Amino acid sequence: MITRFRVRNFKSLRDVEFTPQAVNVIIGPNGCGKSSLLHAIDFLRAFFMSSVELYLHEKEWEFKDLPNLRETTKQIQWEMTAELDADEDGVGAGTYSYSVSLTPRRYLGIGGEELIYRAPGGPEEVLLTRTGRSVKVLNRTSGKHEEESYRVLASIISTFDPSRDKRSYPELLRFREWVERFRYFLLWDPKVLRSPDRGKHEELGPSGEHLAPLLALLKQRDEAKFEKLLARVRRLFPHVSDISVTGGRGWGWRTVQQHERDGKKEVVFNSQQMSDGVLRLLAVASLLYLERLPSLVMFEEPEDGIHPQLIREVVQIQRELTLRKPPNGCQVFFTTHSPYVLDRFYDHPDEVFVMERGHPQASASLKQLSTASQLAGVKDAFSDSLGEAWFSGLIGGTAGVRPG
Repeated sequence: MITRFRVRNFKSLRDVEFTPQAVNVIIGPNGCGKSSLLHAIDFLRAFFMSSVELYLHEKEWEFKDLPNLRETTKQIQWEMTAELDADEDGVGAGTYSYSVSLTPRRYLGIGGEELIYRAPGGPEEVLLTRTGRSVKVLNRTSGKHEEESYRVLASIISTFDPSRDKRSYPELLRFREWVERFRYFLLWDPKVLRSPDRGKHEELGPSGEHLAPLLALLKQRDEAKFEKLLARVRRLFPHVSDISVTGGRGWGWRTVQQHERDGKKEVVFNSQQMSDGVLRLLAVASLLYLERLPSLVMFEEPEDGIHPQLIREVVQIQRELTLRKPPNGCQVFFTTHSPYVLDRFYDHPDEVFVMERGHPQASASLKQLSTASQLAGVKDAFSDSLGEAWFSGLIGGTAGVRPG
């Protein structure tokens, strides 16, 4: 998981650094940079695609959208330290320190890149260095650093073939595979969750795409896991007796259905008739039963549209995502505007990060709530409710209008 992250001159973030935990909740007012921080983490995937332009096309962004408006001529820089477990083949466990920069000229270019690796109990080794087009990469087979010129706007690691190059570049490929499994989920869109979908999909899309075929595949592959998911839904929504998916076993269009039973009578609701809350919680909970979890997931307000009494379950799901055993571990980042969510972190202030801007032209700052000098007094004054303290403006991260 990421143990240190720093980004400079990216979107609304001039210079933000923090030490992430397994679960990370980011609070603050609208426009302070919370989404930009998640974007910055997810953007690391761009360097391991065939080109950064492919990522920009995926996000429907342009080069000019990336630099901080106050520092448009300066490099955009990422620095990250991560602790990784070994992969399925027992390869690549250790500490990785990665840095990369983009130079915002007329067209973006990679200004520099470095990956340093330290095996458990071993010394640091420089696996990769890049300055402009000049690249040096450590080949484990030869034991030497190879030098070459690389012109594409992506990391040279993106060109490696795991079936061919794993012996020569095992740690580089382990690091790439880990970053490639970052997933950023936007607000769960009920319209998307309801929409017919087709094909075989093993994960959800950014707004909840593929929920129906994913559930169908889960039931087909592992009915015991599907029953566990269904039991969880029934516990949260006692009126739900079953969840089914229309369509057969082929590649046809599928939608989700909700069943309710009153005695011997059963009523089936199609996806258009299902409630937003049931669909959203079904989508979030389904992540727990994926065959392969993302290595890192980011959510924008996962509690949106959920009854306050069920927010405990939303937070619990985030925690459970981080408890899977290696190599299926997962780290969670999410933003929230809900004081009810914050209440669930009363005993875990180290997992709360407060983002704010001092004035309209100021850069965003990020602080770990556990380091706030006023925290002890706040917890004494607001027993069991960080949310009330936040709403009262005592821990920062508040909107411009103070409660009267």
